[in-house]
Amino acid sequence: MKTVIRTTIIMLVGLGILAGAGFWGYKSLTATDEQQISKAAEEADDKLEQGENTVAPTSDEDVETVGLSEGEFQVKLHQMTHQKIKATEKRGAIQMTEARIEEMQKILYANKDAYKNYDFYEQSLAAWKEGDFSNAITVHNTIWEWHNGTVGRATGLLSAEEEAAYVESQF
Repeated sequence: MKTVIRTTIIMLVGLGILAGAGFWGYKSLTATDEQQISKAAEEADDKLEQGENTVAPTSDEDVETVGLSEGEFQVKLHQMTHQKIKATEKRGAIQMTEARIEEMQKILYANKDAYKNYDFYEQSLAAWKEGDFSNAITVHNTIWEWHNGTVGRATGLLSAEEEAAYVESQF
């Protein structure tokens, strides 16, 4: 009888551990873009509060970045423009909110010396922070070209009604 109880307890503990590991793995693999940005912004905020800066690259070598690599940062910025632009195809969507813009700025500032196109990102995000999204086509198409885009070039800005419909359908 004691052996049966002991075996049952061991099996239940083992199943609990497996279930916990499975849940953790699932959550890790299904993190949303927004969650990735928030986590990266927290890392950047910590780095900025400590007064640490990234080191400028001395050549074409990869540099250590805070939160997001420059390529990841570009993709997130690009996906944010989808809320504002007309294109035949859009891959990925990140809601462009004031909080998200601020998070992207934190990530940017923490990587000031690491991102090669820092000035482009800074100007783009500063305009968005002020409510000026007229540069969304340029931001989208510039990053689209950097990533060798073949479909989905931005052709114009969405009207307020089109943007509202896009936000409703995506978020």
